[in-house]
Amino acid sequence: MYYTGNGDLGFTTVIGGVSLPKCDPRLETLGALDEVHAHLGLVRALLPCSPFATSILRTQHLLYRMMAEIATVSDSASTASYLTDADVRQLEDELTDWEQQTGGWTQLVTPGDSIAGAHLHIAHTVARRAERHAVALKLSGAALDPLLLMLLNRLSSWLFGCAHWIDTPPACHETAA
Repeated sequence: MYYTGNGDLGFTTVIGGVSLPKCDPRLETLGALDEVHAHLGLVRALLPCSPFATSILRTQHLLYRMMAEIATVSDSASTASYLTDADVRQLEDELTDWEQQTGGWTQLVTPGDSIAGAHLHIAHTVARRAERHAVALKLSGAALDPLLLMLLNRLSSWLFGCAHWIDTPPACHETAA
């Protein structure tokens, strides 16, 4: 079913059966990550044969798990997490590879060198917004896995690094991604 009508009064139910107003910081965080997910889908569609397609799809799957973590409302801090240290390492390893291949960045970057890169820059700014919402959620007393904030921080760096790699002329890459 494409609609249920359950949210017609401005509330929605998250994992755990808790009903929240649609303006809740938890839902603001989810909405921002949903935007990142959509931008990544567009980039993947623009670059279907790119070495980034698999990495982007993997990151989209990570976003699903991050959103599940945010959507899980529990009074218990012992709730099993959807996130792992390996998720952080994966993003960091790709960032390290891209930095080695491009030489990193030494000046301000102006988005717009490619359509895909521009969408990744937009996703980067939306990920930063999601991170700010998640920090506010955490400070309000919500039980969140500490890996979530770490992953949100790495995700925005990953999006910037991916955009920089895509927009760096191929002759500057030491090896293929």
